[in-house]
Amino acid sequence: MSKTPALELINIHKTFGDVEVLKGISMKAYDGDVISILGSSGSGKSTFLRCINLLENPTQGEILFNGNKLDLIQGESDLVANNMKQLTQMRQQIGFVFQSFNLWPHMTILQNVMEGPLNVLKRPKQEVLEYAEHLLHKVGIAEKKHMYPNQLSGGQQQRVAIARTLAMDPQVILFDEPTSALDPELVGEVLGVMRNLAEEGRTMLIVTHEMNFAREVSSEVVFLHKGVVEEKGTPDQVFGSPKSERCKAFLSSTF
Repeated sequence: MSKTPALELINIHKTFGDVEVLKGISMKAYDGDVISILGSSGSGKSTFLRCINLLENPTQGEILFNGNKLDLIQGESDLVANNMKQLTQMRQQIGFVFQSFNLWPHMTILQNVMEGPLNVLKRPKQEVLEYAEHLLHKVGIAEKKHMYPNQLSGGQQQRVAIARTLAMDPQVILFDEPTSALDPELVGEVLGVMRNLAEEGRTMLIVTHEMNFAREVSSEVVFLHKGVVEEKGTPDQVFGSPKSERCKAFLSSTF
């Protein structure tokens, strides 16, 4: 294991107006770590994830990627990137899978997956085509490649979204409740793809309500409550013998 974390977040705060949503969260993810982030609605999970690549600008804190500190300066109310080239390079290495898929509706499934490597990474078209078809096969949806997003189920669209993220060859993948918008019968197909990625040794931070999945695949589980890390440890520690009463209550209500 590398001694330098792939991703390190130090004392991340986020305030919206008078409301402090994140109150100083720190986290390290090394290559191959799968960190599940749990917590009730409003605990700050998604906000924290979005602060990592500045989809939300943190109010305070430090972000390091492979030991390199993101150059942040004080903006009007939050920290902002001082070096857009550095931020863009970091974002290319940190994939983000949203709960609402965010596929381009006017492009076929294959075009959705090819778009980033072609136009952002400037890779040769034939190479991108072959890799995109490989990824669609990997997520079990190769036969849908010429269809459009609105012709697919939610579970299929989310698997395309994962393939599109993988097409950029990210070092770290962030998942923001990737199954919460899906009908229950479609959840398993997306979790199956994510389970395979975990087994491959992908570095992933996953905000999820899927407790059994988190227990099975995670190297670390973090429980947030009202913007702070209330509990963290191995899945056996957090699920088997949580120290925090709030974490115990949360887990007993979800199983």
